[in-house]
Amino acid sequence: MPIVKMTEKTLTETQEETIRRFRYYYDCKKCFALIGDYAVAVLSDEFSGQVEKLEREARENFSALLNIPPDFSTYVMDDQFGLVEMACGIYAVSPEKLSEEEISSGKVSIRTALAMRGFCLEACEAGLILAINDEELQTEESGKEET
Repeated sequence: MPIVKMTEKTLTETQEETIRRFRYYYDCKKCFALIGDYAVAVLSDEFSGQVEKLEREARENFSALLNIPPDFSTYVMDDQFGLVEMACGIYAVSPEKLSEEEISSGKVSIRTALAMRGFCLEACEAGLILAINDEELQTEESGKEET
């Protein structure tokens, strides 16, 4: 995985799974920062390969989110997990698969949605970047392996 760890701690299994899930959602074509166990900040592709700029953008995004109303949208994903999208490119995934009722209705329950929104807000308030998924690194690594 094209992951740049931003902390000395080893990523937990939950955090690694969140990275895998978002890589899947973005079809391995988007840079993002893991900012909590279930939360990420989506980053500009223009900064791919420039970790310092990606880190700065992530910090600006979650700082900006804390200064606006915490509105959000929810989605039922094809892997049967829920997704919350907040402003400034901040997202969270549900910690477990959605209920059959949520999946069949195509709507995330308010209880689940508020919990996921809470993951986003807590991560932004903590202000930590745990890792950066930089798809440019994937391209560079692939190119190196082929030569």
